[in-house]
Amino acid sequence: DETFSFKYSPGKLRGNQYKSMMTKEELEEEQRVQREQLAAIFRLMKERSDTFGEMSEGDMKEQLRLYDI
Repeated sequence: DETFSFKYSPGKLRGNQYKSMMTKEELEEEQRVQREQLAAIFRLMKERSDTFGEMSEGDMKEQLRLYDI
């Protein structure tokens, strides 16, 4: 029997636990990528408001709070 040691198990840790395991550089890169992805998502939602509906800045901020951003 081989025993594997994993640094983390996806799905079992919360966001803050992952953050504490990252180096400063990894955390900065993660935040940069996250900002780019969110900007692309909000651009798409704005361009396709007929599909997604109108979203105010307050609506966006409320959604971001759900994702600990």
